[in-house]
Amino acid sequence: MSELRLQKVMSSFKRVKVELELTPTTFKDYTAKIVKSYLICVDPSFKEVFSTEGGLKEVHITPLLDERGHAIYPKRVVKCSFCKDSKPEGEGEVKLPKRAYFELSGPEELVMRAFSFGDCKLKLGKAELEIRSLSAEELDVEIELSEAISIKFRGPAVLRDPWLIGRGLRTRFLPTPINLFSTNAYFLYGEKYKEVLMELDESLVEDHSSLHSVGKVWYYYSGKWLPALSGSLLLWVRKESEVVKEVLYHAALLGVGSGRAAGFGDVLVSPVI
Repeated sequence: MSELRLQKVMSSFKRVKVELELTPTTFKDYTAKIVKSYLICVDPSFKEVFSTEGGLKEVHITPLLDERGHAIYPKRVVKCSFCKDSKPEGEGEVKLPKRAYFELSGPEELVMRAFSFGDCKLKLGKAELEIRSLSAEELDVEIELSEAISIKFRGPAVLRDPWLIGRGLRTRFLPTPINLFSTNAYFLYGEKYKEVLMELDESLVEDHSSLHSVGKVWYYYSGKWLPALSGSLLLWVRKESEVVKEVLYHAALLGVGSGRAAGFGDVLVSPVI
């Protein structure tokens, strides 16, 4: 079963970048909501994709990204890893630029519709948006193993407890390989995912720099400030295997953790030469 899942992902899943022109205004929520609403507006078949409850969805979106590839969303970054902090007060808001883009991953027949996306008018909360698709570009997702791998979060990541997948939700905040890739291992290997997690834990070792390169971010979602991970980390590859490469590929294509179809957990995976 795992081989069939992997073949499906490798052969028929794609990733595209969609550039947009939108109304420059203030938005008081997570900008992946704009992306989801836009997709449903221009292609109603996305409504069923996003509304399916439970399970691991085969679609991943990013929040809106600026010209430098930085995620656009209301946030409060905790400046140091072990600082004592408290939940932010008040509303969160972010200024939308006139041009931005998002990325979409999933089954080819769904994702490649991005090349025919049109214009849309949306009202989300008090924000009224006019959105126009400027271009779409297919992206190559490749994984090359080296002595070390860099993992960079684009937007907040909400990691799932590896021992509760399929039975419940609980968030983990230390980016160990087991916590970081639990969703990917479960998606690819099903009931054997715990064996795969143990192999990942043996094969990938987090560098000491992760103590300060990964931190907490508060993001604003549906009127609430919620905690997640942000930043980047270095993983040393102690043991190369096809399993390691397959899981990293899946993470680069479809994100990590919970809420990947809601714009969470997007990562850039690259070798450190």
